[in-house]
Amino acid sequence: MKKGRFFAGALILAALIVGFMIGRLDFRRAPSYRYVPAVKSIVVPKIVKKKAAVAIAQTPLPEISKKFKNPKVAVVMDDFGYNASDMDDFFAAGYPITLSILPNQRYSEKIAREAHSRGYEVILHLPLEASKDDVKEEPGTIRTSMNDSEITSLLNIELASTPHIDGVSNHMGSKATEDRRVMSTVAGVLKKKKMYFFDSLTSRKSVAREASIDAGIRYGRRDIFLDIPNDPSYIEKQLLALRKMAFAKGSAIAVCHDRHNTISVLKKMMPLLAEDGINFVFLSELVK
Repeated sequence: MKKGRFFAGALILAALIVGFMIGRLDFRRAPSYRYVPAVKSIVVPKIVKKKAAVAIAQTPLPEISKKFKNPKVAVVMDDFGYNASDMDDFFAAGYPITLSILPNQRYSEKIAREAHSRGYEVILHLPLEASKDDVKEEPGTIRTSMNDSEITSLLNIELASTPHIDGVSNHMGSKATEDRRVMSTVAGVLKKKKMYFFDSLTSRKSVAREASIDAGIRYGRRDIFLDIPNDPSYIEKQLLALRKMAFAKGSAIAVCHDRHNTISVLKKMMPLLAEDGINFVFLSELVK
């Protein structure tokens, strides 16, 4: 009886040993997987920048006249706040880009705080009335039919909704920026807040510059749109036009939008333009 138990125990032990050895062999043959935790904060790895630089170094830029050696260029990216889907790619670009954030959108505050914590400049993308009646307005759009008190109250609410802002740009606003009373009221509020106004120049009849000068605030205006239409080849073409403009004038300001195509082309082209002599800066360095 004892011998039977001994042999049974020995067989069980042998089976366990064989199973363990087979498991080790199978484990060694299996591919290794590494658990990657969810990323809570965005970090730009240096290796990404190096690879990007190598990849585009083989693309020669067209020969142009260079009146200024190291012109300053500011890129303003509009319409942040609707979502945060492109933020990883945006921060991975690794160059100064000024974020223009719409007020009271789902991700407005979150994006503003994250960008500020990383050293980026943030401005408010203020909804202003457009000339076309068929344009969909954002909630909280400042309209020319509002009186000065209504404009002041709404603007103060929207300025308070987005933290860390240094200035204001117009979202749409082709009608509002043509109205001297409206723009003077806006400029008066910005004067008290010590903020600047950046004119996206959606209307050539804009009086924002005159209103800003009268109020004694700093002002800047767009030189070129990069991504209308939203096509990668067109965006690249516009960046080359921006380069030519900057070397001719000594500085230039471009406006683009929070879109996948735009961010992808900027990640590709900005290192190449910087290598060529372009000095990318935040918008506050070019408003006067």
